[in-house]
Amino acid sequence: MDNSNVITEKSHPIQTRWVIKHFVIWGLVAIVNFIIFYGFYLPSHIKHTTETFEIFFLHLQSIFVVIVPIILPITGMLIRNTYHYEFGKRLITLKQGIISKSERHVPYGRIQNIFLTQGFIDRLIGLASIAIETASDSGGAKSLLKDKKNKASTPGIIIGFSSNRIAIPGLLYEDALNLKEAIATFIKSNPIDDAQSGL
Repeated sequence: MDNSNVITEKSHPIQTRWVIKHFVIWGLVAIVNFIIFYGFYLPSHIKHTTETFEIFFLHLQSIFVVIVPIILPITGMLIRNTYHYEFGKRLITLKQGIISKSERHVPYGRIQNIFLTQGFIDRLIGLASIAIETASDSGGAKSLLKDKKNKASTPGIIIGFSSNRIAIPGLLYEDALNLKEAIATFIKSNPIDDAQSGL
């Protein structure tokens, strides 16, 4: 294979700032929650209860909200670092999974739609995401994509492949644009045939 025509997560990396973005967002949520909970709710609630277990549970709930912003970026980095994609001449090869590994090969002829998206914060930090829809509705991995039928299992982390979707978030805008154009070119040079239709 001519490696000059291959696009991977090394040539088009998911940026670290994409993971940091979620840490900042959830960190701000945690700070606001902490101020409201310990500044207003808990002091007034303790006055009306003597149940030690209830007070302990309230503290535990607050600690959980503070821990989430710490766990989320760590999980995001692990997911990012174990998500591999390769856009070759004929196939897209995808690998993902921290504990349970999944691998998928998608012929370009099965691709139906390509989307380049940018949220408000992504625009501010120069990032964009690529989402691909295929004609296949089989994929071995648990979904990390948000859609109407399959909600995301990890808050804020939209990455990976499942069912008929592939998501590559956190790309530099130029890389995302380049990847979208490259995929469109690969699709034109690899129309679906009978051998691919069963995949």
